Amino acid sequence: MKKATVFIALFVLLLTSNAFSLTLKTLNIVKISQTKQTIILQFDNLENYTYIRLSNNLFYIGTDNCLINATLKSDYDVENIILKQLSNQTRIYFKLNDKNQYNIKISKPNKNTLVINLFLSQENKTANEEQLSPNTQEDTQENQTSKDKQPIILAPIKLPSYNPKNITIVLDPGHGGKDSGAVGVGGLKEKDVVLSIAQYCANILKEKGFKVILTRYNDVFIPLAQRVKIANDEKANLFVSIHANASLDPSARGMEVFFLNATSNQKALRIAALENDVPLEQMGTINKIIISLINQAKLKESAVLAKDVDDSVFTLAKPEYTGLINRGIDQAPFYVLVGTNCPSILIETLFITNPKDNEYLKDPSYQQIIAKGIADGLIKYLDTYKNN
Repeated sequence: MKKATVFIALFVLLLTSNAFSLTLKTLNIVKISQTKQTIILQFDNLENYTYIRLSNNLFYIGTDNCLINATLKSDYDVENIILKQLSNQTRIYFKLNDKNQYNIKISKPNKNTLVINLFLSQENKTANEEQLSPNTQEDTQENQTSKDKQPIILAPIKLPSYNPKNITIVLDPGHGGKDSGAVGVGGLKEKDVVLSIAQYCANILKEKGFKVILTRYNDVFIPLAQRVKIANDEKANLFVSIHANASLDPSARGMEVFFLNATSNQKALRIAALENDVPLEQMGTINKIIISLINQAKLKESAVLAKDVDDSVFTLAKPEYTGLINRGIDQAPFYVLVGTNCPSILIETLFITNPKDNEYLKDPSYQQIIAKGIADGLIKYLDTYKNN
């Protein structure tokens, strides 16, 4: 791999009430072979982290607020490292050589160490070597120059293009009051489960500085049209309706995320009919109405939002709940998504009518994981769209 000077851009956040809870002590990159290199991050005590791969050659590690006190080597194959301090998270972005394809594996062997292994795909090795061979002498000189230089520190870097305080997120716990929603095994009610998930999610987002509105804060009935009005009156940037699925087939299970669109998929139409509280045979007419109302830009953004939330929830929940099934993302004509003026999704957290899913849904730990997954997905979406 062609070596390049590492540019480290560090933005130091002005002192606030948020104390740094973690220290990055060293950051070293070791070249193991022509096709493998290892990044080793040493912390004082790393309890948790987030790994997000944005593209083939760009990924970041997210931690709690982190004080950077790292001893850095200058002999890197990574082209760029950018450190960003957000409201409640420190992110270490790694930019790799965009001419190569990479496989990345993360491990945490102990509470102090995070190991990132970068594997150069074999299919690119020959092409990469051939590309460098005509300029061997020139490359050697450039590499030696880079090797002799110490990393350059630039400050400040550009802040994220949005302030969480200026972002309004509306969470919509489905059903409520006289409308219990689906009733599952042991009498578990959808309205209770989704309110709990929404409250957990709201707390997480508020801690990160976002303005969060719930369409209902307790066990009351709110008509679908009123839920939409709340979102629009609050000038919501994102709208998430939270539900639990149900089926006459007790073996049906899994989580699924929907965005608004017309569809001919009978499974999606049945779910929409259930949540819209209308007979299935009326969904054909609703489909036609949806087609005339769809905002294509909002549809595209909602589809991306659905994928980000689905990926985040499943990635977070699967290691803890190994039996979890991900049904992916789909589109359907939901009333509650029609009139919103912002990207909007509806998440069916699991099937309350399936015995295994039901056990997960009534577990507060699962509810909290789902809530964090939703929050992480919303933030991932905002980081992509609001920073471009």
